[in-house]
Amino acid sequence: MVQESLIEGIFRSLKKNAGWATIIVGIAVACSFLLNRFVPTIYQSESLLRVMTTENTNEISLAATMQGVLSQNSIIEEIAKKSRINEPQLRREDTIILSDAGPGLVKLEVRHENPVMLKELGNTVIQVLSEQFLGYSSEAQDFEVKALQKRLKHLEKNLSDLKIEQAKLSLTETTKIDEPMLTLENTINQLEEKIDINTRKLQTTPEETFYFQEEENPEYKNFNSELKNERNELVELFKNYKEKHPRVIACQNRIKKLEENLGNAKTRTKKKKSNPEYAALTAEIKSDREQLDDIRTKLNELKNIASLHEDSGENTAESISLRIATLEELHRKAILELEESKISQNTTAGRINVLKKDARPPQTVGFSSIQRGCLALASGVLLAVLLLYSPAPVRAEFVSVSGNIMAGGMQHANHLALTAEPAEIILEVPSMAREPLALPCPVEREFYSSHYDERLIALNDPDSATLKPFKNLVSNLQISMSESQTRIVLVGSARSGTGRTTLLANTAVLLAQAGYSVLMVDANFRNPMLHRVFDLNNNKGLANILAGEDMKDAIQRTSVAGLSLLSAGISPFSPSEALGSQEMIELLANLKRKTEILLIDTPALLEHPEAGILAGHAGAMVFLHREGEPEEDLRSARKLLNNVRAKVFGYVKI
Repeated sequence: MVQESLIEGIFRSLKKNAGWATIIVGIAVACSFLLNRFVPTIYQSESLLRVMTTENTNEISLAATMQGVLSQNSIIEEIAKKSRINEPQLRREDTIILSDAGPGLVKLEVRHENPVMLKELGNTVIQVLSEQFLGYSSEAQDFEVKALQKRLKHLEKNLSDLKIEQAKLSLTETTKIDEPMLTLENTINQLEEKIDINTRKLQTTPEETFYFQEEENPEYKNFNSELKNERNELVELFKNYKEKHPRVIACQNRIKKLEENLGNAKTRTKKKKSNPEYAALTAEIKSDREQLDDIRTKLNELKNIASLHEDSGENTAESISLRIATLEELHRKAILELEESKISQNTTAGRINVLKKDARPPQTVGFSSIQRGCLALASGVLLAVLLLYSPAPVRAEFVSVSGNIMAGGMQHANHLALTAEPAEIILEVPSMAREPLALPCPVEREFYSSHYDERLIALNDPDSATLKPFKNLVSNLQISMSESQTRIVLVGSARSGTGRTTLLANTAVLLAQAGYSVLMVDANFRNPMLHRVFDLNNNKGLANILAGEDMKDAIQRTSVAGLSLLSAGISPFSPSEALGSQEMIELLANLKRKTEILLIDTPALLEHPEAGILAGHAGAMVFLHREGEPEEDLRSARKLLNNVRAKVFGYVKI
């Protein structure tokens, strides 16, 4: 059986349902257009940045620090203004992406719907980072600079007061510098700085924290009590009943439901509690302030004592000079510390170098618009194929080899056209035999000297000239089967009474004598004759196998070596349905594996539908044409064979 190829079936189905196929493909393309309209394609551009910094980059994430700079509202507004992109688009997490790419390396990715805007957006982001990241400093550095500035102002005020006091006193008096007083003043400055820092931290620390607590309400207690009772009852039930008893199962279901209700009965309450960190900072600030008050009290006492010494002449100009020198040294050290802090603050980020930018054109994130359209078109075609494809059982194919070529002669094409017979022109197939076949006339068995049926010329008179056309037919048939790789051949004709059975029987005998294993199948349920030709029984045959019976003993051996027969059997109620069933197709495939050549006898093409059905299942057909047969019958037979896509090797004239 020659099956239609998948590509042929697809094109045939789409051509047959062109309207529906166009609608399905159009819907798929329209869906792609709507997707591109409401969910446009996103394009992406990448850049690689090198950050030259004085900080330890192993301990911090440069990408996270830069992302913190870009998260500021003022920075977003500046980027939106320079790149002419809306702020809501810039605030999306996937518009500007920074990630660490190695020690001192940061990978920058910018995404936008318009690939033209990517270059300007990338340049703007790099420019803003170069400007803002250089001056970026931490909160601890700001506190340190402010504390040093405050300390410097305090030292300058003390120096100014001492210099004024020195001008009033005599330069001849000398005393030792009051070291405890300077120590106390130093401690006061440190405590003031510490209190200032803790006060700033206290402003950003919440006083209370919130948490959730699950509480058991009265409903929970009721469910819990019922659950205990049910479990006790289940224990008692197990004493008297088995596990699958209805009462046990019902009790288990109630327990399961109570357990679910018990889990849902707890209420979750939001509560608050004091923040221990806030309390610790408050206590530390309070303690420092108390300590500051104590030190100030001690300082005032020392000042009073110093004033008493001054009144008594002990506080001389020399002691004031020593105090001034000490304060000037402290002032100088404070200036150096302040300058170092400012330099460190201004050089923490260093310099940004662009190593790679726009090395390749903007790439799409996912599918592009063209890819979406192509995918939608392919999906529409595939969906149309899946919905509309209907495989045909066989493929139409006809042999158009010249009869003279098959017989071994080569003639010119124009001469062939002039000598072609009407049957060859109408059927569009060549002749399989040079001469018409001479079929024997039935005679009475008692007047016939042979032991075989009078129709078996190949056995009764193998040297007869009458057998020559049959041998020519067999030779051409062997060539056709070899070229087409076909091993199932059907013998058919337009009308009954043409001698199909005689032709098939003699052809089968000659093929078997040539060394082939041949099986004859009598599919002519209307008038089965092959079993009579070979003098076999018809008790079990093709009809019985199609009805579901075992194939054993259905195939009978003939007196010719290598030749077997599957007779028709008892005719079914509907021969056309039996021969067109799936069982018939499977049977032919099974028989083809067991023998080399299958020859099938059928009823007339124009009289019964079985021959047309089998012509669609068989590999090829040999058409039997009686001389003088109406041309209208040939045209009708040709049209029928075209409709079932039958393959015809050629015709034989009798």
